[in-house]
Amino acid sequence: MTTCNHFPRLVPTRLTSARLSLALSLLIGVPLVSLPTPAALRGPSQQAAVQQQEVFDTMTTTRVERILRSFSDVQWRELDNNAYLLQLNDGLKMRLVKRDKSLLLAAGWGGQRMTLNRINEWNRSKRFAKAYLDNDNDPVLESDYELTGGVTEQNVKEWMKTFVYFAKEFQKYMKE
Repeated sequence: MTTCNHFPRLVPTRLTSARLSLALSLLIGVPLVSLPTPAALRGPSQQAAVQQQEVFDTMTTTRVERILRSFSDVQWRELDNNAYLLQLNDGLKMRLVKRDKSLLLAAGWGGQRMTLNRINEWNRSKRFAKAYLDNDNDPVLESDYELTGGVTEQNVKEWMKTFVYFAKEFQKYMKE
């Protein structure tokens, strides 16, 4: 395409486009870039949302306890510095073990008998939670959650909900 020097260019340059965008945004009151709100200006609900979206790869006691408090149907108590006993309103008990870079949830059923074939059948057909027989031949269901690479509190909560779902399914499975 050829252009004549005495006619204005019909295609705006980047500089002209940037100026036009700035002028339009100032005219209609829409910012070009949204700036993050400083923590001091955020309300409690905004701060909670930021905490859930914060990416971390190390689990602290404070963070674990904040996550546990967010579940209204879970009672819990600290067993030691790195382990918690959790009990749901329906009586299901679990143990949460906190390590720096991972979490472990486990549920065990003392006195309930299962064969290795049934355990293996579960493990072949299910994901996200593995079953085994402990030293007393009681069934145990476990799930590990790796934090390396980063997760959010919401990710951890979803993992915990998934484990609870499978623990309830495993209870039904044991009775079949």
